Amino acid sequence: MKLGGNMAITMVATAQKLDWRGWILGVWGALVSGGAGAIGGGFGAMVADPSHDFTVGTPGGIRHLLLVMGVAFLFSGIVSLAKFLQIHPVPEIGPNLIGDSK
Repeated sequence: MKLGGNMAITMVATAQKLDWRGWILGVWGALVSGGAGAIGGGFGAMVADPSHDFTVGTPGGIRHLLLVMGVAFLFSGIVSLAKFLQIHPVPEIGPNLIGDSK
């Protein structure tokens, strides 16, 4: 399928009407909020099992703790992002463009 000049202009005009800022903020918020629980999970591992190398006072403990937190943050953030994208796969029409004649 070849894109004609009018079709390309229509695509750009339509994309400009979408609420990209709100959608990107939603993506960022999903990543951060999904990963935020990982911080508590890391501290939970330290409290639940103080005899192992998650404790800050042991050699390499802070490194292990941060590694667990980082990996959990990454996976939790990805799951939360997937949930957000399931509901909002593309940006919606901007709030000031719906029925607004200004």
